[in-house]
Amino acid sequence: MVATAKPIAHGEAMTNYATKNERADLVKVNLLTEDLPYMGMWDEMVLHMNRYKQKFARKPIDKTSIRIEVSPSMNESDGWTIDDWRRFTEEFVDELDQVTKTPDGKHKNLTPTNIKNSQYFAALHYDAKSGIPHLHLMVNRIDKDGNINDCHFIGERAVAAAQTVNHRHGWKDPMEIREEHLQQITDDCMEILKLQPRFDWTDYETQLTKRGYKVKLQRDKKNVVRGYSVRMGNSTYKSSELGAGRNLMPSTIENTWRKLHPIQNQVQTPIAEQTRKPLDCKQSIIDRYATRQTPSMTQATPTATSTYYQQTFIIDGEPKMFSIPENVYKELDSNIEVPDNSNATHDDILKVAMLLFLGYVDAATQMSESFGGGGGTGTGWGKDKDEDDLEWARRCAKMVNWLCKPILRVRKRN
Repeated sequence: MVATAKPIAHGEAMTNYATKNERADLVKVNLLTEDLPYMGMWDEMVLHMNRYKQKFARKPIDKTSIRIEVSPSMNESDGWTIDDWRRFTEEFVDELDQVTKTPDGKHKNLTPTNIKNSQYFAALHYDAKSGIPHLHLMVNRIDKDGNINDCHFIGERAVAAAQTVNHRHGWKDPMEIREEHLQQITDDCMEILKLQPRFDWTDYETQLTKRGYKVKLQRDKKNVVRGYSVRMGNSTYKSSELGAGRNLMPSTIENTWRKLHPIQNQVQTPIAEQTRKPLDCKQSIIDRYATRQTPSMTQATPTATSTYYQQTFIIDGEPKMFSIPENVYKELDSNIEVPDNSNATHDDILKVAMLLFLGYVDAATQMSESFGGGGGTGTGWGKDKDEDDLEWARRCAKMVNWLCKPILRVRKRN
């Protein structure tokens, strides 16, 4: 059994989705009027929120609901009745309310949720392709006593609750299930690559979709795929998690395809050499960066040679030109990731990585904050004496992935 949870602002739309426009099986209604239509239950939640609107006037609650998805395997839920699903819902909610630390133990003494004493409903779905049943819970952030359900690390808490329930029933651990899913997706991706006469993103996405996955490609302004994720059931996996040695990421997947088609590559190589055009030593890209004084974005045009990328940044209102080795640029490009729920693009994250590599920590941090990031480098950040440029670039990319991760704004109970 696996579980996910997150606070959301689109409660009304989620109610429609969770109930499949009133075609889902209603499993449990908690502290809501019985026999209401689904949207009527949402309206009752809104009325309850409005009773405490003045209490939170100074710090309005933007994410007013909690979305929870719980999915036992087919074997675990085989033969269950609606009553069995109801008892399972109550068991999971009870465990979730008791979680006060994340599974890795890094975050302790979290304020417990109070979902048992909150308005919520649980609806049962069946996956269209696999037929796997799973629960959707819609929970009011404000409990019946007028307090906010704390959502700090709510996703990790859901995993911890799932682990406890799995252990009690002798079911598979969520991490074990995750590894099995990753291996299955990886096997399917590799098989698709073997069958492709040439690598093509449209065909790659289509073939994965035919196998029951939901694929989301992330493209930059030039329509180049910079990242993608694959959704299996209720879980989403990034391309950086798939394959071996990150060989299914956009920056490496074509090389992976070539390794699977060595004969084709030998035949195509002479043709490629004959038709190859000279590289233009002045390839331009557009950059923008918000200065400290104003939120406006300033454009700059860098140039590239065969060994260096020259880039102009606007820092503290003044243009500064830098040269970055091409191999470093590629190393940064292949190791950065666009965080979930981020409004930044792959190009945006790359620009932050370049600034950090160049030693402009404040500028990189400020730019990441303009994308909603909330991380920090901490004290003592910098290049080690015995660290080469590529090692430093990889460490910068890893730090940038943290810097640009959207911050979860947590409001404590009054």
